[in-house]
Amino acid sequence: MTPTEQGELARFADRMIEYIKDRWPVDTGTSRDRWQYFLNPTPGEMAVIVENEMFYADYVHYAGGSAEDPLWKTLIPEAFGIISAALMSAALAAVDRTERAIERQRRAGQSRRDATRAALREPPGGETRSLEDIFGELFGV
Repeated sequence: MTPTEQGELARFADRMIEYIKDRWPVDTGTSRDRWQYFLNPTPGEMAVIVENEMFYADYVHYAGGSAEDPLWKTLIPEAFGIISAALMSAALAAVDRTERAIERQRRAGQSRRDATRAALREPPGGETRSLEDIFGELFGV
C-alpha cells in the first residue's frame, strides 16, 4: 500500500473509532478512551484491527442489557457497516490513482519496479477526497 492508500484506511479506522466512542456508555470514560485500531497494510492480508484493552470492556452494555450481550459485539459491525461502502469507494479510487501514476511513469521510460518504488515514496499528485469528506457528505457528520 502506498502512503496515500494507508492514509485512506487510517481515516476510515478513525471514523470507526469515533462512531464506537460516541455510542459507548460512560461512567468514568476510561473504557471509552481505550478504543484503538491497528492497520495491517500487508498485501493480501490488509486489515483494520479494532480493540479495547480495558479489562472490563467485554462486559460493557447499555442499561437494561446484560454482560452476556456485550455492546462491542454489535457496535463494531454496525460501525463497519455504515462506512464500509465509502471506504471501498475511496480505497479503490486511491489504488486507481496510484496505478495511473505508475503507468504514466512507465510511459516516460521508467521500469515498472522503479515506477512502483516512486509511487510508494511519493503519492500521486492531484486533489484527493478524504474518507472524512466522503463520510460527511453521506452521513452529515
